[in-house]
Amino acid sequence: MHTKISSLLCSLLLITLFFNACSSEKKQEEIIVKKSDIVLKSLGVNGMTCVGCEVTLEGAVSQIDGVLKVKASAATDSAKIEYDKSKTDEKTISKAIEHLGYKVQ
Repeated sequence: MHTKISSLLCSLLLITLFFNACSSEKKQEEIIVKKSDIVLKSLGVNGMTCVGCEVTLEGAVSQIDGVLKVKASAATDSAKIEYDKSKTDEKTISKAIEHLGYKVQ
């Protein structure tokens, strides 16, 4: 009897934790950028072979201060990056991509 109650309580706890994790809201930071400082750059990137490569590149580049959006494509060997030129530049972004082992064209 005690084992059944413990098992039931554990199950309820796990279900509660799962639903709390799924429904938790992420705090979003408001970023104010002058429109004249926004640059949209498409870079050629050699070495990406799969979706995992795209996700890796997007994750790393999005961590750079000033990067607003990143979309990588292994199919087109490219990455489209929107960034605030007052906070970062193409050279910094290219170095981050090459640090991952890809070649920026």
